[in-house]
Amino acid sequence: MKKLPSTLPNMILSLGIICLIIAGILALVNVATKDTIAQAETKAKVEAIKEIVPAFDNNPYEERDTVALEGEGSLAVYPATQGGQPVGYAIETYTDAGFAGHIDIMVGFDMESQIVGFKVLKHEETPGLGAKIQEWFTSPAPNADLIRDVRGLNMSQASPLKVSKDGGGGKVDAITAATISSRAFIDALERAYRAYQSVVGEGGSTAQPTESSCALPEREVIDSLFNTLLPAYRLVDKAKNGTTDDGTPWLTQSYGPNNMSETTGLLVVTTSDNDYEGRCLPMLVCFDNKGVLTAFAIADLNATGKLLSISNHYGGNQDPATAKPSKSSLIGKRVTSSSLKLSKDGGAIDAVTGSTVSSRAILQGIARAQRIFEANANESTK
Repeated sequence: MKKLPSTLPNMILSLGIICLIIAGILALVNVATKDTIAQAETKAKVEAIKEIVPAFDNNPYEERDTVALEGEGSLAVYPATQGGQPVGYAIETYTDAGFAGHIDIMVGFDMESQIVGFKVLKHEETPGLGAKIQEWFTSPAPNADLIRDVRGLNMSQASPLKVSKDGGGGKVDAITAATISSRAFIDALERAYRAYQSVVGEGGSTAQPTESSCALPEREVIDSLFNTLLPAYRLVDKAKNGTTDDGTPWLTQSYGPNNMSETTGLLVVTTSDNDYEGRCLPMLVCFDNKGVLTAFAIADLNATGKLLSISNHYGGNQDPATAKPSKSSLIGKRVTSSSLKLSKDGGAIDAVTGSTVSSRAILQGIARAQRIFEANANESTK
């Protein structure tokens, strides 16, 4: 084979071919290892969650959600529950203030604002210095006036944290010769705590529903929302109140066309089970006389846009007559408690991505209303 002359164009051509070959090899390696790396990262997060929150019996990773912090983007939040009740949250936080830049950390809280534990997921800090975050901040402080081991630290009392070297009442004992990495760790902790506060409520130590949050909406709210959902119908004046066996309040009222030639359905007002923020949400759920779901809505004036979008996903909080058809909509279907289950719970309904807990809460609220409808159905035909 004749050797190519050593000219500049030939050398550029040869280098270009070599670069293309190397790029192709790197691309193949990336494709071959991409899934493996993703699986390893997921496994690390799952193992971290097990170590840093109180004992739980759910699957926090599968039920993860996100919390948006103003000006800081969103953090992943993993709810830990025991017997259906929240026991803590793992927050996937970060900081860009490390000596080498970005650090990813998983921080676990109980329901009393205490840090249960933390796990450094990813960093590029200096070995022997900033890389000692995990070791340093789980070891005892040299004296009672300083904070080093953050496990058991009640952030509702200790926040905002500061390095002792910075003065201003700071008590955190910085890593020797790695003050920048220590400040970065505190930055990540504070960011995680802000996300935690967003979940359980500002300054709140528990996400358990309160009596007021479980109350039914005011009469004016019921009438206004019903007219929005089913404008071609009106409510019969007679309403019936009661409570379920578990103490959940409910109200039922028949409805029919505006000319009231006949009653055609039953409105059930009750509350959902705990949503992602630990609240039991008041809901309006409408059935026709055959048990077909005709409309439903979250009746919380303070409901977030995200929560309302989840309701919209299933056909709620909108006039069914004008809403666009959707495969995920439950409107027009004869629902039962057994059919209103997420696929993750053995049912056939998909949760809204990243919002398993709130999706489940809305479905369980409809299921509760359906049981109340069954018990009161005869009233709508009288």
